[in-house]
Amino acid sequence: MRTQLPSILLLLAVLSAVAFQSHATKGYPTPGWNRIKKVEDYHVQSIARFAIAEHNRQTGDKLEYVRIYRGYVDGQYYRLFIQATDHVKARKYEAVIFEKLWDKVRELVYFRSSS
Repeated sequence: MRTQLPSILLLLAVLSAVAFQSHATKGYPTPGWNRIKKVEDYHVQSIARFAIAEHNRQTGDKLEYVRIYRGYVDGQYYRLFIQATDHVKARKYEAVIFEKLWDKVRELVYFRSSS
């Protein structure tokens, strides 16, 4: 029985990591994320516009901000679901932004298409 215990623990760790990853990648907030009730708040809007501008700078795309349709916050991280247009069609994107207000630092952690 002692030799099976490490294998069982390893299997449980792998299964829980896979379950957590699949839950996190489906657009659901991961533990610690709190829903932003007022995504129309000026500060949240400015973070979303920063995410679009930074993505455009990094990739050369020419996306234009339309609106935020959902947002979460966890400490200094914002997870925003943004609608933007490429002058042809409006699409949905997910962005995570790190912000340290007291140092006036914002960093785009990731930006990707969201279904």
